[in-house]
Amino acid sequence: MRVETLSAAPFDRLVRIDFVSLRPDALHARTALLAELYGRHANLIYVDGEGTILAPLRTVSPEDSRVREVASGLPYRPLPKPERIFLPEVTGEDAARFHALAWEGLPRLLQKEISGLGQELAHEAAGRGTEGPEALFAGLRELVRRYEEEDFSPGIGTLPNGKKRLLPFPCPGAGFSEFAPFPTANEAADRHYGEVAAAQEEAVLLQQVRSRLSALLKKERHKLENVGGDEERLAEGLKGGASGETLKANLSALRRGMTVFQGIPLDPAKTPVENMNRCFRLHKKAKGAVDIVRKRKREVAESVYYLESLEAQLAEARTREEVIAVRQELSASFAPRKPAKKPASKKGPGAGKTSRAVPPQVERIDFRGHTILVGKNNAGNDRIVRELSAPDDLWLHAQGIPGSHVLVKRAAGAEVPDGVVEEAARLAVLHSKAKGSSNVPVFLAEARHVSKFKGAKPGLVRIAKYRTINVR
Repeated sequence: MRVETLSAAPFDRLVRIDFVSLRPDALHARTALLAELYGRHANLIYVDGEGTILAPLRTVSPEDSRVREVASGLPYRPLPKPERIFLPEVTGEDAARFHALAWEGLPRLLQKEISGLGQELAHEAAGRGTEGPEALFAGLRELVRRYEEEDFSPGIGTLPNGKKRLLPFPCPGAGFSEFAPFPTANEAADRHYGEVAAAQEEAVLLQQVRSRLSALLKKERHKLENVGGDEERLAEGLKGGASGETLKANLSALRRGMTVFQGIPLDPAKTPVENMNRCFRLHKKAKGAVDIVRKRKREVAESVYYLESLEAQLAEARTREEVIAVRQELSASFAPRKPAKKPASKKGPGAGKTSRAVPPQVERIDFRGHTILVGKNNAGNDRIVRELSAPDDLWLHAQGIPGSHVLVKRAAGAEVPDGVVEEAARLAVLHSKAKGSSNVPVFLAEARHVSKFKGAKPGLVRIAKYRTINVR
């Protein structure tokens, strides 16, 4: 099968590709693919030489549309022409009428009244027609001329809000502040839709990471609530020692069948001694579990804080690489545990290669002759603490709030001006979940007093000595 012709309906979004079979015994000697590029009603319809539908991309039943049915075996019928004026047929009188109704919004009116005029070109024609009906008519005729003479200069236009559109030629009247020309329409389309596809892919990636992070946070916060309940039950158990001593001192006053004594609940089926021993057992059990529960609470609280720091990091992400960095860190910290396997020996060109991780990110800022380092993610925060800090450097972090580690480099014994410290504190708040808040407390410590602790997740540290400053 080879392509015989390719054609497009004038001033329309209907493209036809005709094919001829190279096999003499082919069931269909001639076929055609009809591309109806009408937005949400778009369809691809494959027909034979007589116009019978062989296969549509999207079947349209009578229930779906009262205008036209599309299904295999039916004759192809093009969509009815809109009840609007065909662009090449617009007259001066039409232009005068459009201009008189411009209070409705001329670009929208032109699209509503004229067939063959897209959104961008409607704005371009309206921009040219602000001086009067004659200018509007001249602008519309210029669009027709450029189309009929194929006078195109394809490119990508950028609106003041940053949105981009594929254009057949520069359209300053439509409000495009920038225009990037391309040698051909195909190259412009490749670049434009490549960027659109990349943006959609990034949006999907961001949503996937956000959903995973939200689910983990919900799970860890639920764990923290459960541990809090365990603490409350332990507190009751710890009272058992005093309750046992009270019962012990009053055994002669106790009788089987009593349900309470001096506010202490009793089991009426047990003897006074059994109730006393029960209180002592509860106390002993609670005392033994206190350290376990407190450790568990600390671990879960650290997980919640760590996930909240990733949440803040994701909110600050502006590039695909930054989102991937959050995803990789999340996977590394919360991946399902699998039994260790003996690594298989590798041979050949792929031996020894591992997946390339996104490198830790640290931003360097020069401020009034001083160097300030800002961690852009938890891996970057770890790098500041482990690799880039010297004992006399100043370390800052928003107090009790997930965010970036900030480091002010300084020589031993040197003084750092208050203005530099204030700027570093401002950066610590700016790169935290407290961004936009006022009167935020910030930890300030010498780097010698900041350290990682055993089992700490990336970005989590212990501060031995610090003072607090407020960022207003």
